[in-house]
Amino acid sequence: MPKTDYKSYKREAYCMAVVNGKHAEMTLYGDIVETRPIDWWTDEPVEGNFIIQDEFLQDLETIKDCDDLTIHLNSCGGDAFVSLAIHNRLRELANAGMDITCIVDGCAMSGGSLIMCAANTVKVSPSSLILIHDCWSFAWDRFNSTKLRKLADDLDVINESQAEIYCEKTGLDNKTVREMMQIETLMTGRKAAELGFADAVIADAEDPDIEVSADHKKLFVKGRAMRIAAMGELPEGIKVHEDPVNVVTPAAECALQHDTPADGDNNQAEPSAAATNQGGVTSMTLEEFRAQNPEAAEELLNEAKASVQEDLASAREEGAKTERERIAGIDEISSLYDAETVKAAKYGENPCTAQELAFRAAQEMAKAGKSFLAQMKSEYQESGAAAVSAAPASEEDDRPMTAEDRRAMGAAMAKKLSGEKTEEV
Repeated sequence: MPKTDYKSYKREAYCMAVVNGKHAEMTLYGDIVETRPIDWWTDEPVEGNFIIQDEFLQDLETIKDCDDLTIHLNSCGGDAFVSLAIHNRLRELANAGMDITCIVDGCAMSGGSLIMCAANTVKVSPSSLILIHDCWSFAWDRFNSTKLRKLADDLDVINESQAEIYCEKTGLDNKTVREMMQIETLMTGRKAAELGFADAVIADAEDPDIEVSADHKKLFVKGRAMRIAAMGELPEGIKVHEDPVNVVTPAAECALQHDTPADGDNNQAEPSAAATNQGGVTSMTLEEFRAQNPEAAEELLNEAKASVQEDLASAREEGAKTERERIAGIDEISSLYDAETVKAAKYGENPCTAQELAFRAAQEMAKAGKSFLAQMKSEYQESGAAAVSAAPASEEDDRPMTAEDRRAMGAAMAKKLSGEKTEEV
């Protein structure tokens, strides 16, 4: 084996090594991300293969002085910005004199196709899959029309950036490439070579054994599951993957029980080859298991169905409990609102909880208050009252009252209350 002058790197998504200090080889599999995703519910790292930006770019520095690099690629894509960063860094190395070859082992989709196009030479198998498409984004915020248009404009800029890469690689004009991106163009290896995305088809390449899950949410390349972020119509002929089930065979189960004879006598039964090599567990498809042991297969299916029914019953019960609590909460505050409002909150097109009902009512009151103040202001302005000044006070009105004045005023008020006639003072 040739001497390795540099340290070899092995990540969960790829491995990389430099042979003789001149030739670098890289196996690059997985989703393209900025940082490893964290599960929302558990705060644990998400399982799976991920090409992580900082790790990859840091490791790439160790091969920058090599003469050539061979990349074995298998990626359904991921983060557009990370894909562009990796593409541009690889192009920088290529422009500095490194000869980069990319071999698409299985898929080069979305961001994976951008990385592929960084190579001087792209080689594909006839059954390799290449996908190009317009980028997309999640939007979770409060948006007005201006912000939404800005988001669309930003996506158009990113699309143009990616189109530049495809045009440079293929020699196709921008209009053609943009149309291909807009309709999400998925190509086999041969089609990609015809259009210029690949430079060579490996005629005698080993079949990458590509399968798709029944729900079209995963691809399986040589048995390795890959989540699909974006995909157009799949080419015809891709086999649907059948998940294997792990089954403990009677012979394997007996082999695991060292104190129990397998054949009814005092001699210990020899474990099966599967039990010896796999710890007593052999892997087979459900159909194979059903053919070998129909009764056990039927029992497993019945247990699975029972488990599903139990989960459904539990979910229905929990849902009914939640609905009863929602109705009871509305009933507790129903006296504050009219019957129609309460009925709409319970059974209308947009049913809500008691808290939401109170919030909606507060919003309506706020709107009504604003409307009342606006109407009062309008009526005041239309009445012309603003132009009317107060009557001037007389000098006599400004004179302070004497004790005699107060006594006279009190006497007059007393007579008035008693019904007697009073004389003006």
